[in-house]
Amino acid sequence: MPMSTAYASQFLDAELNHSSGYFDDPEMSLEDAQRAKVKAILDHCRVEPSMRLLDVGCGWGAASRSASRTYGARVIAITIEEAQLAYAIDAEKGQPVATAVDYRLQRWEDFDEPVDRIICINAFENFDDKKAFLSHCRSLLPVGGVMVMLTVTADRPMFRVISKREIIATAEGAGFEVHVSESLAAHYVRTLERYCDNLSTRMAEVARLIGAERVKKSMDYYTSCAGFLESGMNDMFEFTFTAR
Repeated sequence: MPMSTAYASQFLDAELNHSSGYFDDPEMSLEDAQRAKVKAILDHCRVEPSMRLLDVGCGWGAASRSASRTYGARVIAITIEEAQLAYAIDAEKGQPVATAVDYRLQRWEDFDEPVDRIICINAFENFDDKKAFLSHCRSLLPVGGVMVMLTVTADRPMFRVISKREIIATAEGAGFEVHVSESLAAHYVRTLERYCDNLSTRMAEVARLIGAERVKKSMDYYTSCAGFLESGMNDMFEFTFTAR
């Protein structure tokens, strides 16, 4: 079920990142961890002014806004959620044309414009045809173009999540050189714990928005996801793909 912006604003950070933060310090705030994640991914993607950057599964647009306003990239950001699109477009009001993000309600399969850089932050998990996605992204990039993808993995088939090994093999087969980070699972666990803490703290307000039963289901879901990561059933890595 799509998540409303009003609900998301009750437990996410101020920029509405519904993805893992990077906790350089275990005690840092969720806001700081999300800013650290966005900066790390854009730095690793080697984003430079005037580059065309595609943000696939952009959510409420936090990374896209940073890529445009801080790095000077010309950003196209795509999502399939209307609430996310509406929020992101509204957040662009008053921005100079030169730094405005081009937000679109569009599936990745339907995007066919050449770009210099691609980011995909905890969206790959939801794609049905992962092999086609990586091949499609390679077709959009020039030689030397870079894509950074943060995703949960599983060594054994689990829902639509696939293994690190399979991602590497698929990306190499698509024409990428691949670099993989160390495990980032602990960062996602902390993020999910912060989500649950925020929901618990604001239980009355959130329950009025979506109902107490759905709040409990959300908290159970985030707790289960954290448990899978802690047990080793799932893991999470940042992949840097460079087009050969």
